[in-house]
Amino acid sequence: MEAGAGGAQDAAGKENCVLIMFRRPPYGSVMAVEGFRMAEALLAFQVPLKVVFAEDGVLNLLKGQGNGPLGMGDLGKAFAGLHSSGLPELLVVRDDLDARKLSPADLVDAPVTLVSACHLRKLMEESRVVIPF
Repeated sequence: MEAGAGGAQDAAGKENCVLIMFRRPPYGSVMAVEGFRMAEALLAFQVPLKVVFAEDGVLNLLKGQGNGPLGMGDLGKAFAGLHSSGLPELLVVRDDLDARKLSPADLVDAPVTLVSACHLRKLMEESRVVIPF
């Protein structure tokens, strides 16, 4: 599936959305959990949001993670649940998935769109705010 664009833009041409970028693995720090909480909060307030998984962040979407080392729950299932909160898709950088010898079939059951690194750069440039986790 190819990533789509779209959304209202401000006078400076910036898309009126927040881009949350997950670059770290799901466990070993609180970054993924805090990013997930941020995404939930933004969706609750109906803030236009895009969520992208790059580098080791793609590991957040692996199926069958279990409960995690600190009892943080299965983050993959949690991220998949963002769809029911209004997030249309989870964006995943294709090259980062390939570099970890993973395929979309290894990821949670949720609408996932593969994007190129070039497309990610464009998303970052066009977004009003980029929040890395």
